[in-house]
Amino acid sequence: MVEAITLPRGASLLAERVEGLRSFSAGFWFPVGSRHEAPRERGFVHFIEHLFFKGTESRSALDIARAVDRVGGYLNAFTERDTLCVHCTVPARHWRLAIDILADLCFRSTFPAEEVEREREVIVSEILASLDDPEETAHDLLLERIWPGDPLARPIAGTEDEVRSALRAGLVSFRESMLGPDRLVVTAAGPIEGADIAGALETLLVRAKQGRSKSLPAFVEPTFVASVGEAQARLSQSYLFVAIPLHPPFASEDFYVMSALNGAFGESMSSRLFQKLREREGLCYSVASGFTMGRSEGLWVAQASSSARLFPALIESMLGEIAALGAARPLSEEEVSESISRLEGSYDLALEDSEFRMKRLARQAMLTDEVLDVEETRERILAVDAGAVAAMTDRVFASASMAVFAYGNMGSRSRKALASLSASTRFRAVPLA
Repeated sequence: MVEAITLPRGASLLAERVEGLRSFSAGFWFPVGSRHEAPRERGFVHFIEHLFFKGTESRSALDIARAVDRVGGYLNAFTERDTLCVHCTVPARHWRLAIDILADLCFRSTFPAEEVEREREVIVSEILASLDDPEETAHDLLLERIWPGDPLARPIAGTEDEVRSALRAGLVSFRESMLGPDRLVVTAAGPIEGADIAGALETLLVRAKQGRSKSLPAFVEPTFVASVGEAQARLSQSYLFVAIPLHPPFASEDFYVMSALNGAFGESMSSRLFQKLREREGLCYSVASGFTMGRSEGLWVAQASSSARLFPALIESMLGEIAALGAARPLSEEEVSESISRLEGSYDLALEDSEFRMKRLARQAMLTDEVLDVEETRERILAVDAGAVAAMTDRVFASASMAVFAYGNMGSRSRKALASLSASTRFRAVPLA
């Protein structure tokens, strides 16, 4: 059962007691990400995420690492476009350590000046490494094209120049005004009573120095620019991305219906895209699709990569499968049934992991404010049927909006294939880069 408990200072707790589990996971979540940064603050949330680990009022950076390592635990954090999370997994008997460490990092970090300068170089290295990753670079370029000018399209870590210009005083001010206890959602999973977790948190939150956080802006759905584009890069392969917007609002049922649709069409090894593009036609090594749903936006993306020689055929084959998914060749009842069975099975396997359970609670709360227990979630998965998937297919793939973006080693035939797409009514013709 999932318990929702109100904590001091405006914080809240979602706790799931799981008998027999030998691990305990907790996450401290703040609904603040890169999209909430002002122009002069770009990269701040990610920078702060790093600085959380660089020392607190009672622990050095080494003390933090050793405290978790010595019990065999795992401590990490991530920044997204609308979320910051710091999380810890430990053997269940050490659950109090996890809670104490997370509270220490989030509310008692000191941001030592020398650590700010040292970590600045670490983050620059991280940014440069991402630029060497063709998939990550291509994905960022895709977002710039489909959501031009929107905060969602900015790199989460910022640019090298933005990171180098960030001042310690600005980072401290951002943390104090945006990441207060009143904005904190704690999620926890393991064989521990929610009341015990809440009791430990109450003491720790009273010590937090931050005051009330500034209000966050209300975002509207960004304008999706349907387009065909490409960018040359000195690579061995070319990378193809096809993006289609998903329009909010989303109910919790929408997530499970879309999961079934996506699983049958592009996520799994038995999916249509994988079977056609890789298994039958041998056009690529990997092909996959995925989706995101947020309160103000959603996106479905399929991607694959191939040699320059095969890239024109890859474009034709992928777009042909997407076009046929509607009335021409809808997903069959068998495909939907197998996808639902796969979802339920993978869900059962994931439930063995306390970190998955902890993150599941937060993701549900952030999408719809509705948090389901384990069996309620299973019921939502099993309630999906072919009719619901067909309706979702029409909702998504009958859209007049689509973006195609290619990145890498473009030959003349590939450029010609992309240019010919601009004549389609699904695209707004744009000059190729």
